[in-house]
This record gives sequence, C-alpha cells and structure tokens, in this order.
Amino acid sequence: MRKIIILPFAELDIKYSVNYYANIEEGLEGKYLKVINHAFLMISENPLSFPIVKYSIRKFALKDFPFNVFYVLEKDTIYITAVFHSKRNPKVWKTRERKLKT
Repeated sequence: MRKIIILPFAELDIKYSVNYYANIEEGLEGKYLKVINHAFLMISENPLSFPIVKYSIRKFALKDFPFNVFYVLEKDTIYITAVFHSKRNPKVWKTRERKLKT
C-alpha cells in the first residue's frame, strides 16, 4: 500500500460533500465517508489501475455517489487533488495539478 496525502482542496471537497449529505438524510454522510475511505484503500493498493484523465491525473469513480476522486501518483506517494461531483465544472480540478507542481 502506498501513502496517501489528501491535499487541502480535496479536504475541502470532502468536507463540503459531507455537510451536504448530512443535511439531506441522517446517516448519509457516514455512508459517503465509508465509500470515500474504500476508494482511498483501492487507490493505495492499485494506483495504476485507474485511468489517466489529464497529464498524470488519474480518476477513481465512487460507487453509489456521483463523485470522482482525482489523484496523482509520485514515486510511492499518492496525492488526492480533488473529490469532485461528476456534474461540476472540470476546469476547477484540472488547475489543481498545476498547483501541485509549483
């Protein structure tokens, strides 16, 4: 398993999503977090298994929630750059890889 670092923008993505689901239905935020944690486990075990969507950014599609986890693998570390709703403007997460390299 590789080390995962959740970058600040991705932490905010998760926080906002958790708050959203908490307001929709009691306990739904817990289900969402469970799916996110499973995604991180799958990514850490098999980071090269998921498709590259732009430059070195890879995407893992969540099950049961309309979100994608975007990440970059550098040596033995995985950087989670975004946890984005599939309907959200992709220009936002695409700019994050550039920020990672600076």
